[in-house]
Amino acid sequence: MLETTGWTIDTLRKDVVWYKYNSKTDKQFANQNVNVISFNPKAGLGEMVFEYKKEKDSLSVFASRVKGAIAGINATYFIEKKDSADYMHLRLKGRDIQQVKVPKSSIYWWKHQGMFTLDDQGREFDIRFSPENFAGIKSENIMTGAPMLVDNFKPVGLTFADTTGINIKKLHYEHYLKHQGVRHPRTAIAVTKEGTLLLITVDGRNKNALGMSAKELTSFLTRYFNPKSAMNIDGGGSTMMWVNGQPFNGIVNYPTDNKKYDHYGQRKVETVILIK
Repeated sequence: MLETTGWTIDTLRKDVVWYKYNSKTDKQFANQNVNVISFNPKAGLGEMVFEYKKEKDSLSVFASRVKGAIAGINATYFIEKKDSADYMHLRLKGRDIQQVKVPKSSIYWWKHQGMFTLDDQGREFDIRFSPENFAGIKSENIMTGAPMLVDNFKPVGLTFADTTGINIKKLHYEHYLKHQGVRHPRTAIAVTKEGTLLLITVDGRNKNALGMSAKELTSFLTRYFNPKSAMNIDGGGSTMMWVNGQPFNGIVNYPTDNKKYDHYGQRKVETVILIK
């Protein structure tokens, strides 16, 4: 971590650290509530587990099914509207559960801009721009997300959704400028130069937690963690972080689905990332 002002830090295990940010006075990130789980796979003590279940469930229920789970977040999501194509690529243990079918002309074109890959041991991670064809990617596990925030230390998220001079109120909700150019709760992942995995949640839609745009999240991660690569994977009411042994079924952030600033607004999701 490059700065510690505004942060509290708890060690959950020798290789797993929980960072909590909240500041009322910071000039750049006042009234933000951010949780970050750092997992160092090189310690050889644990692994990352990607859990998928077509029948949705809450993050805390997912975690309860994984023996030894320490912490986790919600992961990618799937489109459910009948008038649109699939836009997420998900491969688990060599099997493509869902493949991207989105044409460049679709309003959803940007939804699979980034790609997170994971080895079967849950200890080697990479985040980079997605290819046009995933068939050439040898990784056994692939999860797409968007937008890319940092690519080989370049903060590409700073310019992805520049809304300067644009009336975003007239745009479709899923337009990338409206979706990523304004403040919302965010879920993201990042990988450091040393190979450490970061799981990130940013709370929002409340005066105590304003949320971030893609540009702000990029600036935040660059300022405090300087990751080699980072990618947004979800957000809004799906943003959740779970830590074993904590109150409120382990949910430590402030999910927004119940429209209250508490820990009870869990949304049911299909995919989660857990550290065990």
